[in-house]
Amino acid sequence: MAGRHEGGAVDTLRAPTAHRAVAALANPVVAYFVARLLVRLVPALPTLLTYAVCVLVGVAVGWRAWTARVDLGTRSMLVHNTLATTRVERRGVKRIAESGRVEWRPGTERAMRLPAEALHGPWWTLGTGRTAYALNRERARSWLRTMPPHVPPDAPHDVPREGAA
Repeated sequence: MAGRHEGGAVDTLRAPTAHRAVAALANPVVAYFVARLLVRLVPALPTLLTYAVCVLVGVAVGWRAWTARVDLGTRSMLVHNTLATTRVERRGVKRIAESGRVEWRPGTERAMRLPAEALHGPWWTLGTGRTAYALNRERARSWLRTMPPHVPPDAPHDVPREGAA
């Protein structure tokens, strides 16, 4: 499937659909209000163009919010957040924290913490969907625990699951 890393994901973790939908729909609305603010603060800006650009950026960010996920592969995890996508090598992952952050050490660099939207609910959900996020964190931890003892660098990449498109 196009867009997948390593030839196919072993598992994909997503936030609950309602949470992703609210986040996706809120972005164009916020972008509209940002455009209104810009038009009022900078009257020299062309009105129609300002609204169009802001709303298009809002739709693009909204699409990213809708497609936010964590793809677990054989060698690495691909964390798709609203604003960025980051590949984290499996051997570098130290732990998956309760806060939904992936703690990892890329090579010899200092440890880093990467928030993952699919692993921890945002503040505005008011704790709803807690079970879904806990299940996602546990599946990610299980993926980390079941790491093969040695994967040679020239080993073939992931094989897609049965029935995966």
